[in-house]
Amino acid sequence: MFANSGAEAVENGIKIARHATGRTATIAFEDAFHARTLLALSLTSKMKHYEFGFAPYAAEIYRMPYAHCYRCAFDLAYPSCEIRCAYFLKDFFSNHISAEQVAALIVEPVLGEGGFVVPPVECFKTLFKICKDNGIVFTADEIQTGFGRAARMFAIEHYEVEADIIVMTKSMAGGLPLSAITGRAELMEHPQVGGLGNLCWQSGGLWASLAVLDQFEKKNLLRRAEQIGKRVLERFKEFQERHPVVGDVRGLGAMVGMELVKDRKTKEPATALTKQLINRCRERGLLMISAGTYSNIIRPLMPLVITDEQLEKGLSIVEESLNEI
Repeated sequence: MFANSGAEAVENGIKIARHATGRTATIAFEDAFHARTLLALSLTSKMKHYEFGFAPYAAEIYRMPYAHCYRCAFDLAYPSCEIRCAYFLKDFFSNHISAEQVAALIVEPVLGEGGFVVPPVECFKTLFKICKDNGIVFTADEIQTGFGRAARMFAIEHYEVEADIIVMTKSMAGGLPLSAITGRAELMEHPQVGGLGNLCWQSGGLWASLAVLDQFEKKNLLRRAEQIGKRVLERFKEFQERHPVVGDVRGLGAMVGMELVKDRKTKEPATALTKQLINRCRERGLLMISAGTYSNIIRPLMPLVITDEQLEKGLSIVEESLNEI
C-alpha cells in the first residue's frame, strides 16, 4: 500500500496488524522514533523532544527496553548476556500485557533517533520467533534504515528474519513524498475495502522511486553504503583511540554513530560537548545532527552518492573540531 509519509506508513501498518489479528495492543521499544501523528507519536519514546504537551496519547501501547549493548538495561541484574533483552519479551507477557492481546511488535532494525544502536543478530531472531509462536505481527520500521542505508536494501536482512510487515519512506523516493506498507498477502488483504487509504497521494513519488531504484542498479549503492560505513567506522575508531570523550563507536553499513561521554567508566553522557562539537563543525561548513536519549551521539547521515572527496572533507572537519574541543 502506498502513502505519503512515514507516519502514515506506521499507522496503517499497525491498523493492518490489528485488523488481521483481532487484537488491540502494540509493543514498541524505548528510544524508538516512529513519527509524530497520534498513534505514531504514542509509539515514539523520547518524551521531552517529541511527546511533551501532546497528551492524551493513543491507548494500548506498551514499551520495553531495546537491545542496547553499550547501555544494557539488564547488565546489573544478570552476570552474562544470554540475549536477556530479547527473552524479556516473555516476561513482558506476564507483567505488562498478555500475548493474546498483542497485535504487533514494531521495531527499528537499527535505532535512528535513538542513536544508531545495532542489536545482536540473535536478539532479532529470538524476538521474531517469540512473535511467531504467539501470533504477533513482527513489524520492521525501515523508514530510516531502508533503501541501502545499512548496506542492504533493508536492514532487517542482516538479522536473518523476514518481517511480517515492513514500513518505508525517506530514501525510497529521494525525499519526495512517498511511503509504503509492504507485508504478507494474508495480512495486507485482511482490512475491508475503504478501511485503508490516504488523502493526497500523488504519482510523482512513484516516478521518483523508480529513478531511485534505477540508481541502485547503475551505481551499486549497496556496495557504496558498505564502503562509506567502513571508512567512517575506521575514522571514528581512530578518534576513539585518541580522545577519551569518545565512549562508543558502532554501526551497520553507512549508519555509524559516535557516542560522546564525560567518563568512559560511568558513561555519563557528554550532551553539552556534543552540541559544542556540532556547532564547531557548522562553523567550518559541515552540518551534523545528534541523536540518542541524551543527544550525545553524532549521527552522520551522508547521502550514498557522496564522493570520496566530500566524505574525507567532512571527516576531517569532525576531526579538527574534536581536536579543538
